Amino acid sequence: MPRLVVDAFGTTVLVHCADADRDRLSGQWARCLLPDDTAVPDDVPTLTHPGGELTDSHDYALASALTTAAITDQAGERLMFHACGLADPASGRVAVLVAASGTGKTTAAVRLSQAGLGYVSDETIAVDADDTVRRYPKPVSVVIDPAVPYAKSQHGPDELAMTPAPDGDLRAAAVVLLRRSRDTPRAPELTAVPLIDGLIELIPQTSALPRMRQPLRRLADLVASLGGPWRLDYSEIGEATDLVRTALTSRRPPLGFVHHPPRATGDEDRSEAKDDAATGARALRRGDYLDAIEHDGRVLLLRGNQPIVLDGLGALAWLHADTEDFDRDDLLALARESFGDHPDAERLVDEAVGELLDHGVLRAH
Repeated sequence: MPRLVVDAFGTTVLVHCADADRDRLSGQWARCLLPDDTAVPDDVPTLTHPGGELTDSHDYALASALTTAAITDQAGERLMFHACGLADPASGRVAVLVAASGTGKTTAAVRLSQAGLGYVSDETIAVDADDTVRRYPKPVSVVIDPAVPYAKSQHGPDELAMTPAPDGDLRAAAVVLLRRSRDTPRAPELTAVPLIDGLIELIPQTSALPRMRQPLRRLADLVASLGGPWRLDYSEIGEATDLVRTALTSRRPPLGFVHHPPRATGDEDRSEAKDDAATGARALRRGDYLDAIEHDGRVLLLRGNQPIVLDGLGALAWLHADTEDFDRDDLLALARESFGDHPDAERLVDEAVGELLDHGVLRAH
């Protein structure tokens, strides 16, 4: 059976297909193909294109399976965004355009690359620890019938005259949150987004983020080093080409943040904490979490797959909850010092502590 050897942003995937399908698939995946005689280890992901009459359906399924195989293979190793990527053809600087599925990433990739920006990918952007971006110029999926949005045909970037990404290293230069206005026409606008607000929107558009070591720090390192995220509001992406170029060429100063990694397992006696909680003791400690950062008076926690933002009393309580013997009365004094006195200060502090305990952000010790 004929085979194709595909480079899916750094993962080699072996694809078996029928003779009748090979030329078509080779055209679709031309920019991702490795030479036919590439030595392939036995343990690489292997897929089989079923062939037959359901060409569009099977081609689309193959594209999805290839992407999934690469994400699974690389989980925990690098940042992976649900995004399209466009590169400056001269410098190799990449704009990572992030959006949920079905909201315009593929259209953006096609239109912007046809306007002269280099096509990196329309679906997954993988970024190494040194901010190098991995190429994945896969075929783009085009909806055949708007009434059936998941019925798509595959078209190679060469077929659509999409500008190739330049040779050499590609490096992330901007992270842009796309927000398309479908119902109300509007002029495109590019605006800066506060770091933590941007991270909250980015986290659901990542793959396998909790499997990374210090996941929030890694994500924040990238975004903060670029001066924070952008938001691009638009109706027609073709009208926003100049703004994407602006994001690519802008060199904003990096943002600072504080990393708060969790305690190493065994640093504290958890059974003692459980017993003390039963007695009604008011000492407070941080609950379990994967990672956390602090920026501009706010705290972003990652607990499993769930991001949580704390500000005001919540941030104040969490930041001091690792202080020895820190309790509700200490928080009340800190709140009055930080925010001024308030006639309902005790009630507000009690409500904040209760909510943090209920959600596991704090625990009684």
